[in-house]
Amino acid sequence: MNYYWTDCPTCGCQVTVQYTDAQGHLLGSVRRWSTDRAINDGRRIEAGAARDAAGGFATACVCGAPLAVPAQPSAVSATSRTA
Repeated sequence: MNYYWTDCPTCGCQVTVQYTDAQGHLLGSVRRWSTDRAINDGRRIEAGAARDAAGGFATACVCGAPLAVPAQPSAVSATSRTA
């Protein structure tokens, strides 16, 4: 799972985009929360979100504001390996 953290320029919330590339399609979600925690919600990334030429993609905050997710995530979760 890849993670990207940012602040929404419209609603001012903190946002995390969690995503993975499954068979050439992006799957994931967007979560946002306000600094006072009065807002804490999320939504799925729209089906059909595609990577741009650089490897990033566009999605929207829960409030609807556009977010550009760069090719390089903020963090990547460790994967489990079985022998």
